[in-house]
Amino acid sequence: MTSITAPAAPALSRWANANEIPVIDFAPLSSGNAEAAERVAREVRDACEQIGFFTIVNHPVPAPLIRNIFRQAERFFALPEEAKMQVWMGRSNTFRGFLPMDQGASGTGTKGKAVAGFQNHLAEETLKARKPNRNEVFQIAAELPADDPDLLAGKPLHGRNLWPDGLPGFREDVLGYYDAMRDFAALLASVFARGLDLSPDYFAQFYRKPLIQLRLLHYLPHADDQAAMEGGASRAHCDAGGFTMLQQDQTGGLEVQSRSGEWIVVPPVENAFVVNIGDSMKMWTNHRFASTLHRVVNRYGKERFSIGVFANPDYDTVISPLPTCVDAANPPRFDSMVAGDALLYLYSRVWPSSAAAA
Repeated sequence: MTSITAPAAPALSRWANANEIPVIDFAPLSSGNAEAAERVAREVRDACEQIGFFTIVNHPVPAPLIRNIFRQAERFFALPEEAKMQVWMGRSNTFRGFLPMDQGASGTGTKGKAVAGFQNHLAEETLKARKPNRNEVFQIAAELPADDPDLLAGKPLHGRNLWPDGLPGFREDVLGYYDAMRDFAALLASVFARGLDLSPDYFAQFYRKPLIQLRLLHYLPHADDQAAMEGGASRAHCDAGGFTMLQQDQTGGLEVQSRSGEWIVVPPVENAFVVNIGDSMKMWTNHRFASTLHRVVNRYGKERFSIGVFANPDYDTVISPLPTCVDAANPPRFDSMVAGDALLYLYSRVWPSSAAAA
């Protein structure tokens, strides 16, 4: 494990102390030792209950694959703006493609449906007051064939990806990373299940045709702390889906809000994944797992790249409290919701979409 020497934290946050963001070694999972696997599952469960964030080292995703996806991100974001706009998200009805800095929803109307407790940080008044982001995005989801029945039926969030011209190998390498991360998400879901006293394959039934997203992100630096707070590189938010697997580069900048309200900076660790719980998993576990506010503040004087994979379940998955997370002392804390409907409700409020959006 190689830690990266980082500069001083911004004035309005501090570097995380040891164990505030637990570092969990996944090497024992490949040993075939059931007791070791249970130990890892307990460590993950404890981290999810305490803060909802942890860092994974010695995972099965090859380091060359990680280095290459960063290279592909740098290639894409180095394109001229007009080339990137050829794959603008507003050309898609499934929220895929390029999202420029300082751009949000296109005003085509809210779709889908969520329930109380989902994305509480995006109340209508908060949404209207949001300041522009200082990051740009390229996003894909599962690459569906032209004859896919859900695509042909116009099912929301099922579609084709938008790919730029003039980047040989980009599509193939991005999809290769996507496939590797889908496998890693399945492994991580099995660890969550163990920690929740469920069968290791419990979540597999909800990830047969998942709405997993791969997001390449590019952040510009801020001039000072005040500028960062007024228009953060990434506004404070909770993720919406099951869980997120993030690679951040050596610049750092990811900050998590502790239970005491402090903002703590997550140290970048070479090749390690930062994993966090999203609102869907928080609700699935009846609030046992924490979905925690986090943001990116790039006060380090150089551009920042990160690669996020958002492990959302199948569209039709019904999110209800898991049986091991409900008892007399912990009754259900929310109404059931359909995972895809809730994601569609969020995406249609914050991102542009073509007029053909379902």
